[in-house]
Order: sequence, then C-alpha cells, then structure tokens
Amino acid sequence: MTNPALVTGAPVSVPRRLAGWVVAAVTVAAAGLFALGIGNPLRLGVLERYFFDPLFGMLLVGLAGYLALWLLLPIRNEAAQGRRIVARVATLVLAGGGLVGWGIFGVFFNQEVTEVAQSSDGSRALVEVVHANNPFRYELRVWNGTGLTAREAGSLGEACGGVQAARFVTEDRVELDTTYGTWQFDLDPATGAPQQVLGPRCPDGPVPARMEP
Repeated sequence: MTNPALVTGAPVSVPRRLAGWVVAAVTVAAAGLFALGIGNPLRLGVLERYFFDPLFGMLLVGLAGYLALWLLLPIRNEAAQGRRIVARVATLVLAGGGLVGWGIFGVFFNQEVTEVAQSSDGSRALVEVVHANNPFRYELRVWNGTGLTAREAGSLGEACGGVQAARFVTEDRVELDTTYGTWQFDLDPATGAPQQVLGPRCPDGPVPARMEP
C-alpha cells in the first residue's frame, strides 16, 4: 500500500517559487500597512490615502494570501497535505469576510483624498478629504513633508460647499476661497499645525485653533 505522505508530486519550479515569494512579500506588506492604517497612529499621508479601509484590506490580503499559497504550496495529495487545505480555506474565509464587510460597511471607511494646494518648496500640502458616507462633508487637512514621509499636521476643519480655490501665500500661510468668503490661516513654522480653523457655522471665518493640554 502506498504511503500517502510520500505522494506529493514534483517539487515547485523555480519561476513559480519566485513568483510565490513575491506575492507572499506583498501580502505581508499589505497586511502591515492596512493594520497601521487603522487609526493611523503615525498620521502618514500615504496610509490615509491608500490604506484607510480595513475591510478592503481583509479582502485584498485574503486573496493575495490564497494566491501565495497556491504558488508556493500546491496541493497534490489531500490526504497528506491537509494543513495546506486548511490554510487555503482560512485565506478564503478572510477574503469572504472582507468582501461582505466591505459591501455592507465600506461606505463608512471609504474617502477621497485630493491635493488642492502645495507650498512653493513642496514641503507642505493642503488636501481635501471627502467621506463617502457624507459627500457634502469637505474636510481640509495640512500635510507636512514630502512623498512617503508626508504626515498630517492638523485639520482646518470642514468647509461648507467645498473649496473653490486654495493656495499657499507663504510656506506658513494658506488662503482658501469658499462659498462664504476668502480666508487665510497661519501654520506653525516648525510643525505645520494650523493656528486657526474654520468656525462652527458656515459663514464663520477662521477662529483660533484649540490647543491640546
């Protein structure tokens, strides 16, 4: 009688193994980035823009994980390779949970981030964030830094009706054209944190930002 543990087929080819390791690395990196994107404790702009939705992250990581397992650990004998089957099922459960959750609750996580102004030296940017669950909510945030190191320095608040135009007057001052007026906001020279924010009512101009204790 043949020992099922010995019936495992030919070894995985080198190209397939390399492709599998690439997919596995991408899967691990994506899982880490989506995990960091929950709450975004580092306040990184790249996480806020691309890795904000954990449910979509579950779907993506589950599918990528399944592909990595299919490439690296093919199932040629179900009796001898039951653990591989369990691993594949686990990735499909993760992807399925992410798909269902994303379909039902994804609107609460989805947001569109658009850069509306940049300082002359490129070290700061003003972005407009529109939340899918409230498309009439236009939040303005200041990013400090460039590229992958750009971090959120603070929020100017929500502009009623959105922003018609925005510009950096200097590196430490931004100007907004809104439906209710044109206003300027000072930024901290060191951190870029806004020193004023939009008032609580739509016609209100800038008011002093609250200082954390």
